[in-house]
Amino acid sequence: MRFLLAALIAVLVFAGLPTGLAPPAAAQDDDQVRLDVTKVTPSVVADGGPGEVVITGRLTNTSDSQITNVEARVQRGAPAADEPAVQRAMRSATPTATETAFSPVADSLAPGQQVPVELHVPLTGPGSLQITDPGVYPLLVNVNGAPDVGGRARIAESTFLLPVLSAPGRPAPPPGHATNVSMLVPIVDHPRLVREALPGLPPKLVDDTLSTSLAPGGRLYDLLQAVTDSAPAGSPLGSALCFAIDPDLLITVRAMQGRYQVGQPGGPTTEGIGSRAAELWLSKLREATSGRCVVALPYADADLAALSRAGLPDLVDIAMDGADLLRDKSLLGAEPRDVLWPVEGALADPASGDLPDTLLMEPHALDIPAGSLDPVRLRGRDMSAVPIDPLLTTALDPLRNTGRRTTDFSPPAGQLESTQNALGALLFRSTQGSVGSATSVMVPPRRWNLRGDDVRNLLDGMKRLTDAGLLRPVPLPEPEPDTLPEADLSYPVEAGSAEVAQPVLEELAAQNFKVGDLYRSSRRDPSIDVEPGRITTPLVNGLLRGASSAWRGRPDTAGHWVDLARGTIEDIFSKVRIEESQTQLVGASPDSPTPLTVANDLPITVEVVFRIPPVPGVQVQDDFGDVATIPANGRRVFWLQTTAQRAGTFFLDVTMTTKDGTQFGSTKRLPYKSGNYGPLILIITLSAGALLVLMSGRRIITRFRARQQRRNGERTEEPRSGESTTDAPETAPIATTDGDRNSS
Repeated sequence: MRFLLAALIAVLVFAGLPTGLAPPAAAQDDDQVRLDVTKVTPSVVADGGPGEVVITGRLTNTSDSQITNVEARVQRGAPAADEPAVQRAMRSATPTATETAFSPVADSLAPGQQVPVELHVPLTGPGSLQITDPGVYPLLVNVNGAPDVGGRARIAESTFLLPVLSAPGRPAPPPGHATNVSMLVPIVDHPRLVREALPGLPPKLVDDTLSTSLAPGGRLYDLLQAVTDSAPAGSPLGSALCFAIDPDLLITVRAMQGRYQVGQPGGPTTEGIGSRAAELWLSKLREATSGRCVVALPYADADLAALSRAGLPDLVDIAMDGADLLRDKSLLGAEPRDVLWPVEGALADPASGDLPDTLLMEPHALDIPAGSLDPVRLRGRDMSAVPIDPLLTTALDPLRNTGRRTTDFSPPAGQLESTQNALGALLFRSTQGSVGSATSVMVPPRRWNLRGDDVRNLLDGMKRLTDAGLLRPVPLPEPEPDTLPEADLSYPVEAGSAEVAQPVLEELAAQNFKVGDLYRSSRRDPSIDVEPGRITTPLVNGLLRGASSAWRGRPDTAGHWVDLARGTIEDIFSKVRIEESQTQLVGASPDSPTPLTVANDLPITVEVVFRIPPVPGVQVQDDFGDVATIPANGRRVFWLQTTAQRAGTFFLDVTMTTKDGTQFGSTKRLPYKSGNYGPLILIITLSAGALLVLMSGRRIITRFRARQQRRNGERTEEPRSGESTTDAPETAPIATTDGDRNSS
């Protein structure tokens, strides 16, 4: 009996008949076949509209197997009765209340093949969704097919919400209290700019994909165009929108307006092609934000919580200075509101750095009652925290509860489901899930990836709910802290585990010290009129890109971006250098000065310190004090007083640093040849003198002995035969001077 029951259930499943449960057929791997729902018409069901729902999409066979007999149907669950039910319906299939018959999609689907899907589903009557009451209904598009291996099975699915204001032919119930709603429009991308324009260094991007996003048809362009079309400035819905802009994106776009370089993996750089797209997009951004609410994200959407917990409040302040860029008339010329939307809506310590007075926070990052969306005052701080509506945020971001929630573009591939989920969540929030007088702040993912048409559908659906009296668009709240109850921060454990890694931040801090050292060691040159900050600020901006929220949970990528910034910093410090000498330095005397030429290719005056390790046999002194000044874009010759204690060739290693020890350029080895023989010459002279005296004395002694020998020989000589034996007179001495001669 048990066997027969199991067989009957199996027959019903494979025959496509309803069983009252979600189909238990074995689902294929998610990567086998992909179903992208691109349009649902109508997106909000109301009386007076069409009597059917048309679901349009495309089916792609991403496997390496042939799939045959592909067909699809729509299954409906019971309307969501509470907020957890809405959350579940947006994430997974719910028990089936009714379902339509299968419709053929394709006889065969080859590997890599893509086919369109269009399902027409009646709302009421036989074979319909059987919708008779208003509510938020979960729908499941179920695609079945027969792969080469494994038999017939569900090969793809898509779940989303269908908001129903009223069933066809039935008037909508009178609205209750309209729900206040505000919405952020994130203008954010991944960091792209490796280097801003610096002296002798053109701007450089890591790739040129941003040029596509900025051009018509691209993500960022279409987002602005859709908002301008469907919620223009001055309209009721337009007043409820607030643009959250990353200042680093503006700096990158400005760099792209001129000539810029693009890095190539493992190859040379190339010229960027996005100049015209950058000009067009920046003009479109000014148009879209004119007269509207604008808030500044931290520069490069830096992870403020990680910087704060790493003890880097100065970098927190620098990241928040990006708001000044939004005021720059050459970029946007807007006045940003004093509001901060931190990464993941969470902060560890608001005391770390100078932060805005209003924070947009996730409810679970605040110690507030469950389900409350009322603003609070942070305990002990003159700051208010406005909770973000978690239901609406979950609806817009399918990656919200995953490790990719801040890093990736979301929704993936611009899927439509998040638009339908958001409209369903809005309808629920304005009916069964009302939060009273609190404002539901609707926050999309930071790198929002909806197509322009999907953004229009969302905004148009919001207008329909507004016209029905269910929503009241209001500006982004900025409550006065004095009027609010107090609450503490509650930093989530999962947020802390995803922070930018500590070793990356340590290296970032070390490089930031070098940049600060350059700033402290430089000053403006009146003839060029360039502030040192024009050089150092881009360097710090580059470091902040390494702390971007885009790299949370990706320490290798974050470290790579810090390394890129370090390379630029080293390039700048190399602009102050000791020039190579074209000739060998030769000291003609023991105290010959040694010339040293220093070049400064920076448009700021810098102060340097020369550091020369001791060299045996040579003493080096300078006559320019502890700190030497090098003019902007100039050169200066210094004379090192070099005293050689002996002859020979010496090597002087000269290093230039700031007063705090950060090195400029590279250490130069200067060969110095000394002609000073010093003590050797004295020794040789004394030795030669002593030898001369010795040789002279020896000669005198020799001559004296020879004369004595001659005298002794004359006295002892005997007389010859016939000569007198009387002593003969001595021979007269030889005259040596005129005075010695005898004139008589």
